[in-house]
Amino acid sequence: MQAKILKRLLKEIDDVNADFFNLRTVISPDPEDDITRFSFIMIPNDGAMAHLTLVGAMYIPDTYPESPPVIHLYTMTERYNVDIYRGRLENKNASSLCFNILRAKSKDGTWNEDYTISALFASLMSALVSFYVPQEIGPDRPEYVTMEKLHNVKQYAKDSYNTHKDRMPAIPQIPLVEATMVKAKKLNFPPVILSGEPERVTAGPIYLQTGNSTAHSFAVDLSGLREGVIFSVILSSSETDLIGKKPETVLVRNGVTASAARKRKGQPTRWFYHGTPMNDGDMKLHVTIGQDQMTLVYNSNGRRYVHGDCPLSRLTPLEIGDVRGVPFYVHIFTKKKSGGRSKIFLLDTHGKGYLYQDPEVADKDTLDFEIVDHPNESEVVSRQSPDGSHAVEAEQELWEELDALKI
Repeated sequence: MQAKILKRLLKEIDDVNADFFNLRTVISPDPEDDITRFSFIMIPNDGAMAHLTLVGAMYIPDTYPESPPVIHLYTMTERYNVDIYRGRLENKNASSLCFNILRAKSKDGTWNEDYTISALFASLMSALVSFYVPQEIGPDRPEYVTMEKLHNVKQYAKDSYNTHKDRMPAIPQIPLVEATMVKAKKLNFPPVILSGEPERVTAGPIYLQTGNSTAHSFAVDLSGLREGVIFSVILSSSETDLIGKKPETVLVRNGVTASAARKRKGQPTRWFYHGTPMNDGDMKLHVTIGQDQMTLVYNSNGRRYVHGDCPLSRLTPLEIGDVRGVPFYVHIFTKKKSGGRSKIFLLDTHGKGYLYQDPEVADKDTLDFEIVDHPNESEVVSRQSPDGSHAVEAEQELWEELDALKI
């Protein structure tokens, strides 16, 4: 490798490591002194792999920067374009991921010599966390987050890191947002909930936009939540309408797989993918409903961190309309799709709740999150696999949940 190219390369790698807050990537030279090989870790902030350590290798070809680096991601992700060429993991001349930026323009890709390593990893990180994944042929393909996927990718990340950790850089401290403790009234639910038996348990009524600081909360231990169980929290102005079938219903909804919803009176329900599934801590979830937000936080080592707070969980007139004097009900919805029953234990809140207080994001619009289009009821997603066979993925958990809520 020419000295000037090596100098540029090392500068670009330093830039990546210096911008961990945004790129969430750390790159280090190969410990065996292979000047063309670098190890990297990626720690996504969103998506099914949020806060998990993904590991891989980057190889620099002799033709860099005219040709892009070769990227091998050792961690399985269950994302089609990411895992498609895992058979190439021993091939230093071909990437294991299938994205245009990993091919030069001369080979029908998008890479050009002005691109940097930072630009490459920013693009790859976006592909790892986005709800929709660009395809070489046809429209972007949705990649759904389910409880099963959350369980799987945790194990993939653990196994791949343990296998390759001797060649990996040190894991940096992950920047997390700690929630703010407030006094809160306990919402009364049964001490033990069996998944799907019944599918809905309800507390309330409570009132919003009262002008005071009253908050309500409950806490649950989800460590026993099985892969085939849907878990959602729904705040609705109706005791029975959990999806917004009635025009007058107002609701917000959040769950453990990053899908969420909001509905104003007289308007249709809007479904979102906010990108932050329940993939952290020990699965102890604390839900607080304050005057301006419904916030999910998780318990990790005695601290509470924001889980899924986003604009669609805010409860001001701007988001859900003027609901002063309207009774609201808090529903815990569970549905067993497969496997055995799960036990969900209610925890003592000790009169506390936890809210997200960050003025910098208080005015963000819901368009920062991906709006999810509802497919036809019978639609499934079919894709072509590398060996020519077809794999069929059933409709995503979001729509199964929506259909299950039709009561």
